[in-house]
Amino acid sequence: MRKGLIFLLIVSAWFVMFAAKPKVAVMDIFDKSNKMSNELIENATEMMRGKLSASGKFMVIDRSSQQEKMKAMIGKEKKESYNQNYDKESQIPLGKALAADSILRSTISCLGNDCMLSAELVDIAREVSTNGGTSKFTYNKNDLSSLLAAIEDVIEQIAQLGRGELASSSNNYEPERGVSGSPNDSFRVVFDANERAEVFIDGTRVCKSTPCEQAVQGGSHNVKMTSRNMSPMEETIDFYRNERIVFQMADTGTGVTITPLTHKGMTITGVSVLNGKTLLGTAPGSFFVSSVSNKLTLKRAGFKETTIKINPGDLNLNPVMEFEKYRPYKGGAIAGFVVGGVLFLSGVIAYGVGAGQELVNTNADTTYIASYALMGIGIGGIVLGAVLISIKRPVSGSEGFTLNVSGSGAKVSYTYKF
Repeated sequence: MRKGLIFLLIVSAWFVMFAAKPKVAVMDIFDKSNKMSNELIENATEMMRGKLSASGKFMVIDRSSQQEKMKAMIGKEKKESYNQNYDKESQIPLGKALAADSILRSTISCLGNDCMLSAELVDIAREVSTNGGTSKFTYNKNDLSSLLAAIEDVIEQIAQLGRGELASSSNNYEPERGVSGSPNDSFRVVFDANERAEVFIDGTRVCKSTPCEQAVQGGSHNVKMTSRNMSPMEETIDFYRNERIVFQMADTGTGVTITPLTHKGMTITGVSVLNGKTLLGTAPGSFFVSSVSNKLTLKRAGFKETTIKINPGDLNLNPVMEFEKYRPYKGGAIAGFVVGGVLFLSGVIAYGVGAGQELVNTNADTTYIASYALMGIGIGGIVLGAVLISIKRPVSGSEGFTLNVSGSGAKVSYTYKF
């Protein structure tokens, strides 16, 4: 009787332990970039399956059972291949056939070699995403540590584990907070940042580009990350477990005061300052400019649009803006072109008439004289039009300024004298 009761308790505990865990079918990763071989995708999928199972929060269907069920469905549905279908409509029926509670769908997308691994956990009954994760990595076919780190990061997000919890689950050594790890132990550490960066440990470079994975001896070490576009970050860290270290690096952009001037040194107010199409504010004023987007455009009515580049170390800039010009005799120039062209064409026609008169022994001298006169006047009209169209004057709107003349903010109107 007692043995039977113990057996029932063991069976009940086993049932509760496993029944509480959702059953998940892990689908093959969809590589939108087409950068990776089928073998690499298959191995990466298997790694995701193993990491998800190691989290202890899911029951994961093994690959062989999934493949057998897939082949049976292909034969039943008379489809060419289920491997080519990466949409939920194709994958959910497979999950149902496997009696899974959810399916894990993953996608890799890239811009150049900068890639993103995205995954979502889809509830089969409701056909909605219940959880997900994303992680960036750099694709290098000769060094896949960045991809491996991304896989672990995504599974940690989906399993809702704390930082480093999945990695440290295989290591029992974890001292209290503030206590350094033993120098005799080596830990697996993934270094990452919000920007690709080099990693230095105690002054020695260990990674050319983040994310990367390194073996680090236990104890206190100085960690430094540097990037071309970000300010370097440095921190002393106690290593006592396998974990992921992420630095949020700040942009190395600079703050600069911009005061636009005329050629004679007068301050121009109300100048719009844009970064691309984004309005940053008006000058004179101070602005923060990113190191990777350091070209600004200055605009104000009555002045030519001006582009300036902010270099590291620039604190105060006084860009000179040229007055916009207008053509005051544009109408006269057009009239000169039109009338001159008509008269010149008339002269050419008259010259042709004179040549015809000469062929029939008629006095053509008068006609020739008239044609020369018309062509000469026409050329003169065209030249006059060219002269008039070349004349430019500053627009009237550029002549008025309002300037601060005292520290208290008093203002006075001023008319610029040309």
